[in-house]
Amino acid sequence: MMKEYLRFCTLFFVMLSLSVLGFAQQNFEKKSWFNIYGFGRTNFVWDNQDMGRSDLFVPANIKVGQPRNPNFFIGAKQTRIGFDFHQPVGDEELFIKLEGDFHNDATDATGIFRMRHALVKYKFVLIGMEWSNFFDIEANPTTVDFEGPNSSTLSRTPQIVFATYKSKNILSISFENPIEKITLGGNVTALPERFPDVIASYRVNGQFGFIKAAGLFREVRYQSDESRSLYGYGGTVLGSVKIGNVDKLKFQTVIGTGIARYIQGIINLNYDAIYNGSPEMESLFIRGSNISFQHFWKSHIHSSITGGWLDVVGNPNLQSTDYKKGYYGSVNLFWDPVPNLTFGLEALAGERVNIDRQKGSALRTQMNATYKFNYSNQ
Repeated sequence: MMKEYLRFCTLFFVMLSLSVLGFAQQNFEKKSWFNIYGFGRTNFVWDNQDMGRSDLFVPANIKVGQPRNPNFFIGAKQTRIGFDFHQPVGDEELFIKLEGDFHNDATDATGIFRMRHALVKYKFVLIGMEWSNFFDIEANPTTVDFEGPNSSTLSRTPQIVFATYKSKNILSISFENPIEKITLGGNVTALPERFPDVIASYRVNGQFGFIKAAGLFREVRYQSDESRSLYGYGGTVLGSVKIGNVDKLKFQTVIGTGIARYIQGIINLNYDAIYNGSPEMESLFIRGSNISFQHFWKSHIHSSITGGWLDVVGNPNLQSTDYKKGYYGSVNLFWDPVPNLTFGLEALAGERVNIDRQKGSALRTQMNATYKFNYSNQ
């Protein structure tokens, strides 16, 4: 994994350097400009049971059948910094983004700096680390929780994207880095994928907001008695619709088989496929949805109420204590006392249901303080 990451970074920065040098030679008369942005953020979190001191509230991590152990912690690893570079190329623009934060490990109090975005975009092509085409950041609910609803497909990945250019509605196709998340057993081992994950999407934009539909197809490879493959496929519909002048209704529905790697609430459960005691593995069917309403009490005060559920269709190869279903709910209040300074207060509740129908629940209250900064030489 580390070698692949280093190879990707090396390739990206070589490509980035060549692009900048090549375009700059053709456009000395055009002035480039850059933007440095980010924020400092501190979080204060209290749980009514042990959630691993993680600032990601994941219902699948709720303990079932164990005594409650409340805990409190403070973290600042969501702090972020980013750099945008804009280079005019004739009547077009070359766009470069580099962004990182310290959230490499959700349970590490100090945090390790990591890459969030590293991309180049020119006309209809984007190359680099960006939000998956199976998601749209504008549909993401506004929460204090850094995770969001368990059925969200929020993810970033290295990819290449081709999209319609300068059109109101956007048709795009992406070829994304394949990562398998499978439950092994017997003599089954994982194999490297031979092809990228392929995602096609269509986003309809208007004064009402936007609605996006996306479909995904991928290969998951493994070795048993021989090299074998199974195929994952799924779809999602998500969007953000204006209610009145400023309020918003955000939503997402996702369904598919072999796509757990893209779903926030179960990405670490290895639910793309499962060992069934034979040479052939089985993919797991997953479905879920979430909805969020954002209301502005005043221009500097707003709230969101969010709910979500995520269900794994029963499979006889899952164990009785394995995750079956989860629920997520939150309500919050954000206040901007002065420009660039925001305080957020939130209450969350979650429930985990196992295959044997045993349940566990958790409550969380949290607060954060965020100060944003931005500098542009334009």
